Amino acid sequence: MLRIIFLGQKPIGERCFEQLWSGQNDHYRIVAAVSNRDQSEVWWNGNRIYERCVEENIIFIDNSKRNEDQIREVIIRENINFIVSVGHGWIVSDEILKLVDYRAVNLHLAKLPEYQGNFTYNHAILNGEKSYGITFHWMSARVDKGDCIFTKEFSIRDDDTAYSLYLKSVDEGVWVFRRFIDYISSGKELPRKPMEGEGHFYSRNSLQGLREMKWNDTPQNIARKSRAFYFPPFENAYFVIDGKKYFVYPKESDNNAK
Repeated sequence: MLRIIFLGQKPIGERCFEQLWSGQNDHYRIVAAVSNRDQSEVWWNGNRIYERCVEENIIFIDNSKRNEDQIREVIIRENINFIVSVGHGWIVSDEILKLVDYRAVNLHLAKLPEYQGNFTYNHAILNGEKSYGITFHWMSARVDKGDCIFTKEFSIRDDDTAYSLYLKSVDEGVWVFRRFIDYISSGKELPRKPMEGEGHFYSRNSLQGLREMKWNDTPQNIARKSRAFYFPPFENAYFVIDGKKYFVYPKESDNNAK
């Protein structure tokens, strides 16, 4: 039996956790979860994983800090042999992966290896991509570089914003995660396909300085930036005039409205 520790948060993590919890059978069991306890401190205003753990008496570890010592202790004490990561806010160390003999998987809401790391929705639109993707992969010592399990690709529309692309990615990610549950709930071996290419890693500060519009930006670049930085409740793209920010966000013209 797979004895699982689930690491995750955000709407995608909460939806996948609910599916994983409801599908438990003789082949797998959720033993522990690592997520946010306080919903007031996060942009999605949710803590459903914490609530479910309280309801079902599942071991819970708060992820407001990295907390690897506690994760290590629980894995050893509870004989956990499998890690599932969905929207986890911290890089999982190689030491933790070794404890489960690298039997660890991650759902990444972007194409790999092209879009590793953070803010991939924003960067995909800034880069003028016409398609986007989901990658479910094995975890390795190299972040976002483990062998692929499942992938899913879909188109980016000309009017997609970072937020609408994110919402699509969550829905597609849940679909991919269902495939994973189908495999482990029936005891099937998960696929492995080596990841090809180097791609690009986007750091946590990779958007720094990109939100500000320049007066020499073309109309096309202004439109692209307005879409790339529309993701409530975060700051939109903006011009700076006399030291003040004037925000720009996409809105369909009344002449084009249906």
